[in-house]
Amino acid sequence: MTPASVAPDQAAATDHGPARPWHVCVVPYAVFLAAGAAEPVASGGGLAGALGLSYSAYPVCYALRLAATLAVLAWCWRPLAAWVGRPTWWPPLLGLALVVPWVTLASLQRQTGWGAILGERSAFDPFTEFGAGSTLAWAFLALRFFGLVVVVSIVEELFLRGFLMRYVVDEEFWRVPFGRLVPAALIACVGYAALTHPAEAVAAVGWFAAVSGITAATRKPIDAILAHAATNLALGLYVVQTGTWWLW
Repeated sequence: MTPASVAPDQAAATDHGPARPWHVCVVPYAVFLAAGAAEPVASGGGLAGALGLSYSAYPVCYALRLAATLAVLAWCWRPLAAWVGRPTWWPPLLGLALVVPWVTLASLQRQTGWGAILGERSAFDPFTEFGAGSTLAWAFLALRFFGLVVVVSIVEELFLRGFLMRYVVDEEFWRVPFGRLVPAALIACVGYAALTHPAEAVAAVGWFAAVSGITAATRKPIDAILAHAATNLALGLYVVQTGTWWLW
């Protein structure tokens, strides 16, 4: 059921949006996730290994993944832009600061080896694959940053906080105020964090909980997106500066 098909006796219920809620909150993430399943990893395993895709094909696979996701975002951009709201000044600053506990806790978990197999990332180093200082390396790095900072921040926040954390409260999730924190929503947040980031589960649980606090404070989707983008930007810069490619 969508807002357009709400029964007359439900018409008085508040609609917290967005318009076309399933399209906006679920489809972009579903496409991003599905396309990512075929990305190769250094070990050669996974679906990419079964398909015979070599690790060197990662840049092309990633570019196609972004193209597919951006096409879906363009399709639902009008209701999305009308819903996210105007940004608050402080969430991006907090997002930048949150990179410190993320890196610290992820590094500690890596030392224990817990979750490393389940959470294998591409860890693609363009300077090793294409050569230090090569044009291809910098071009891919720009593409990777665009995906990390812009695309991931939008689709993941739309799905987790726009859909999942509201859906566990009410199946007609567009009727649940954005940023509403109840036990079911918090459990969904923690579960999502641990399951989707097993190699950084401790860091992810803490980070997603902190951003949930932002959404509870401002009630604006744009603030969650910008906080996410700020953390990812800082993380990407840290990875490039230190060569800790396993973090992305």
